Amino acid sequence: DLADRHQRTTQSYVRRPYGVGLLVASFDKNGPHVYQTCPSGNVYECYATAIGARSQSGRTYLEKHCESFEECEKDDLIMHALKALVGCVSGDGELTRENGSVAIVGKDQKFTLIEGEELQPYLDRLELEGGNNGGNADEEEDDDGEAEEMET
Repeated sequence: DLADRHQRTTQSYVRRPYGVGLLVASFDKNGPHVYQTCPSGNVYECYATAIGARSQSGRTYLEKHCESFEECEKDDLIMHALKALVGCVSGDGELTRENGSVAIVGKDQKFTLIEGEELQPYLDRLELEGGNNGGNADEEEDDDGEAEEMET
């Protein structure tokens, strides 16, 4: 229905597409779904994705770890989401409770938005695991214990 509504606006020259991209998550009798709507009016179903100006790092992280998500517990999935978001923060900034949030949708579960104080324990865990380093999650340590960037 969402795709039909989005597409309807492109069928007439009088109306234009909505002009925004959205990620829409849902859960129904067939399981979880993530849809990406594009400013052009197209709608895609995805397994995991990120959108926005600095989203490539997040998309790469999600693609790399997507196959392990099915066996993860809710807290582990939240950590994966935060690790994907870390690389999307602009400049030398860090992911904080002011600029980050995680939404949860699931079977027999109400929509939940984790932000602010509720997000802080997860950010603390991320810091302990060394994951809130401004998007340098793909760095390797050499024998001296210093971080060295990977060549691509």
